[in-house]
Amino acid sequence: MRQAARTALVTSALFLVVVAIMLNSAALFYMSTAILGTILMARLQSYRSVRGLRFDRHAPDTVKVGEVVKVEITIWSERRIRRPLVVIEDVLPPKMVMADLSASLPIAPAFDVPIQSQYTFRPLRRGRFRWSQVKVLGTDALGLVTSERTYDVSAVEMMVLPSPMPVDFEIPPAPAYGISESETGLGRGSGIEPRGVREYSSGDSLRYVHWRSSARAGKLLVKEFATGSYSATSFVIQRTHQTDIGVGAATTLEQICANAAFMADRMLRQGGEISFPTLTGTAISSSVYNDHNQRLLAILATVEADSDMTIAEEVEQARRSMPAGGLIFAFLSIADDALPQEVRRCLASGIQVVAMLYDADEYLPPRSGNLVNTAGSIHYIEALTMAGAKVQLVPKPESL
Repeated sequence: MRQAARTALVTSALFLVVVAIMLNSAALFYMSTAILGTILMARLQSYRSVRGLRFDRHAPDTVKVGEVVKVEITIWSERRIRRPLVVIEDVLPPKMVMADLSASLPIAPAFDVPIQSQYTFRPLRRGRFRWSQVKVLGTDALGLVTSERTYDVSAVEMMVLPSPMPVDFEIPPAPAYGISESETGLGRGSGIEPRGVREYSSGDSLRYVHWRSSARAGKLLVKEFATGSYSATSFVIQRTHQTDIGVGAATTLEQICANAAFMADRMLRQGGEISFPTLTGTAISSSVYNDHNQRLLAILATVEADSDMTIAEEVEQARRSMPAGGLIFAFLSIADDALPQEVRRCLASGIQVVAMLYDADEYLPPRSGNLVNTAGSIHYIEALTMAGAKVQLVPKPESL
């Protein structure tokens, strides 16, 4: 509309100039001059509306996938001029996948008077994001001419943490003394030797509730026993180049990290100890769970498919750092032909491997024509099973 209005005014002014020359009419010449002057003044006003501004931006340091994020921008005018309305837009990182981005309301910055503007959105993909630029769109009082300018502002960083996604998973029983409850998969559970009491978690058997301690504490507490469960549990995520299959937020790696967050959270709440040996060498135990839950999500937030190591090499690295009697969860969507042999080496070292497989074909865009060596194929599942791995095929949820 603005372009059409400018074109109409310029065309009218030029037409009047031609007619004024042909008719030798001073009145028509003055009219055309006034129209051209209006256009030039509109351009000047639009140009000045986006100059001489200062900004301050505030964004949360950490959020979870799907949470509403509110970003506040404070604007100052450094010139004593009357400005028409301008629109402030943040130049967000192109890799940030989001939904429900609200529109910025037009404002009129005044000299030395801060004005606040804000917008909201919901991030749909985890990661660490950094942005610094702000784009200003201004127009003249008549709305004929639009100008744009980009400012460099102090950078902000925001960590988008994965939101735990429930997944059904089983932990095979480990041979040791005592009774091992494989349905809970706890590092501590219902063996013979008592260790103490801890807070009740979903999935705990009610027959192990310590009623006397629960009455004193005012909340359910359960007995904690030494069991024959696994002494250590490691999570290994496939990070090889070109193994993150999908578009936007609906990718295999996004679901893997969300499922891993849920599984790790559940195991920690129920007394286990987990580690990410190929991401960080420090284990996270239930005794410090409350202090390290945020750290657990931060580890998963930065996982990207940018490694030269294969999933078999990462499982090997985890095996070398684990004692006998350990358990490795291996998450992968693209088949790695070397993994079955590494599973055999793990079993020979007394380490059990649970392969959490994701069918990469389900994440490909419709009619993409791309062919991938999916880990969800029947032949690959059979190869891992024959090698001794416990295999679980994780379906793609409709809500991803």
